[in-house]
Amino acid sequence: MQRLQKLPEYYQPRVYIVEDDEAVRDSCAMLIQSSGLSVEAFSSAEEFLRSTAADSCGCLLTDLQLTGCNGLELLKQMKSAGYRLSAILVSGSLDPTTTGCAVEEGAFAILEKPYPVQSLREAVITAIENDSQQRTCK
Repeated sequence: MQRLQKLPEYYQPRVYIVEDDEAVRDSCAMLIQSSGLSVEAFSSAEEFLRSTAADSCGCLLTDLQLTGCNGLELLKQMKSAGYRLSAILVSGSLDPTTTGCAVEEGAFAILEKPYPVQSLREAVITAIENDSQQRTCK
């Protein structure tokens, strides 16, 4: 977490979790909060899009398989609405086509379930660092 201490003081990132499985959503939120990060969790992509401003800072952690709008569609909608959050897509069933589409739509990182806890932490920290750098370079 020392890397996060190097971020500018004015930069207050939040990790936005979009996951329709309540148990998974809660465990991800607790894990990320234990790293000292602020978390906001949503049960659907639609709820996230209604509740979160396009200029929000931090990163998005979303499952590919969601009820309603899936993770890939969420990335497309965020891109067209001007969101700049670094997005991490997770899935239990990745294939080359889906992975390619996710990258095209702006996924910063893609993790396949089950993933090691350290891989998730590293992806989140790196995504936040990326988001911070993108905002300070503009």
